[in-house]
Amino acid sequence: MALSFLFPAFFWVLTAIPVVILLHFLRRNKRRKEVSALFLWRNALEITRNRRRFAASWVLFAQVLFIIFIVLALVRPNLSADGSPPQIFIIDSSASMAARDSDGVRIDKAVREAEKLIRGNGRALVIRAGLDATVVQPMTSNTRTLQEALSKLRAFDRDADLGRAIKLANSIASDGEVHLFSDQSPPSGATAHYHDVSGDGVNIGIRTFEVGMQQAYVAVISTSPRPQEVVVEITKDGEAVSKTSLLIPAKGQSTAILPLASHRGIFEARIKVPSWDALSLDDTAYAGIEDQVVVIDSRSPQIIKALDAIPGVTWSVSRSPETFADADVRILTGVDPATLSGGRYVLFPTPSSNAQAYVVKDWDQVDSLLRFVDLREAVVGIDPVWSAGEGNWKVLAWTRDLKPVLIKADYADLRIVNFAFHPSQTNIVLRPAFPALITNILREFSGDKSLELGTPLPDGSTLNGVLVQMVEVPGSYVVEENLYTANLNSVVESRLESSFQSENLPTNYQNLEVSFKDTTHPVYIWFVLIALVVLVGEWILWARTGGRNWVMTNSKT
Repeated sequence: MALSFLFPAFFWVLTAIPVVILLHFLRRNKRRKEVSALFLWRNALEITRNRRRFAASWVLFAQVLFIIFIVLALVRPNLSADGSPPQIFIIDSSASMAARDSDGVRIDKAVREAEKLIRGNGRALVIRAGLDATVVQPMTSNTRTLQEALSKLRAFDRDADLGRAIKLANSIASDGEVHLFSDQSPPSGATAHYHDVSGDGVNIGIRTFEVGMQQAYVAVISTSPRPQEVVVEITKDGEAVSKTSLLIPAKGQSTAILPLASHRGIFEARIKVPSWDALSLDDTAYAGIEDQVVVIDSRSPQIIKALDAIPGVTWSVSRSPETFADADVRILTGVDPATLSGGRYVLFPTPSSNAQAYVVKDWDQVDSLLRFVDLREAVVGIDPVWSAGEGNWKVLAWTRDLKPVLIKADYADLRIVNFAFHPSQTNIVLRPAFPALITNILREFSGDKSLELGTPLPDGSTLNGVLVQMVEVPGSYVVEENLYTANLNSVVESRLESSFQSENLPTNYQNLEVSFKDTTHPVYIWFVLIALVVLVGEWILWARTGGRNWVMTNSKT
């Protein structure tokens, strides 16, 4: 059997024992009494001087015992048959842990708390909880090694998969003593010793930054209890190209659309924040667009006109398989989606003489494909027999009788946007909505050229010409000769929310049930019960003596 203490720092409470003894001694004041003679009292005084000056009482003894048992309960002793259980420190390394509160940076607070728990000659390991859970320090009993591993931790990931981290901890040591240091609560059902390091930091940050057709969209959020005015500046190659001022409501969000003279290249959005801003990772954001090659299989004037209005797009009309293979996006007419295997496609039906006129009633204005697209009262001609076929389709726009007008499907290597009407049979092409819609489609089809903070990078990746192994800050990264942008763009992290958000975890972990299989035997509960018994006994003694000391004596025959 081995004895270990979970919170040994509480042993300092034992210093209260000398204070109690001192108060007990001072409380034994002399009392004045009227007597008939003094010679007997003088003899008693001589006898008392020869004895010890301080006599312990049962009340004092009960008070000291109470303090001892309370301290034993606070330090949480555990008895283990296999020796001291290993300690597992899970450190949340998401971006919000880099926030600066009045009592320090959150991840620094987590490291300090973890260092206090390191037991001498005990085994421990360190897990970093970011986009993924990784063991940064395997099991060791070397205190200095553990402290060095903790000191090297930095917080910058877009999210923290706490569920996976706890599951990893239990898979490594099922009898381990799991400690979670985070500014978010642990997932529902997970059992761990939770150390809350959240604080009072107030933050202003960029939530969204996107570059479209000669314009940029910026959304800024604030957690300040008062309205805040910030300046948003967009630069390219170090030169300012657009600038505006935003008034953000208290704990709210404000957006702006800024004009751009050109859309090509990488743009940087930066906000000028007050000195009290808690988080710097969301003060800058990057975005850019690359040229695209589009192939269409028919010369549709409406489609060609829309493509000509989009800068950076090169298009051609061809049915050659070789040309299709080199295209980034293929716009086809009269093609069954079920025959497509891979790639990015925009599908239109063939013009129909049986098409019936429908009016668009509503559309998904939250979807990125329909940003800046106004389909209000748009008229479309749809063949009654038109059907998209089977598939995992998402309806983006629909008529009054809920007939789909625009749908899309995203698979692993196949992405399709399917129109229920031909461009020649709608008045949408006469509005700015059509080129805006085609622009959004091509932009989304341009490929995911963005990286999440905390993403590991392959060898040879660079940031500003410097080799890097992980995305730690917003910027423009070169990965395998391709250009990527990286931003925080996380509402939860920017808002520094301290409550756990289950929707931010992968589906596999939303209902995660993690059992803490601890083979140790907590004895602190018994110490609490004994302390209560001692407290009741001390109260009974005090009541029986009327507040006078009941002195311990040894009877002699």
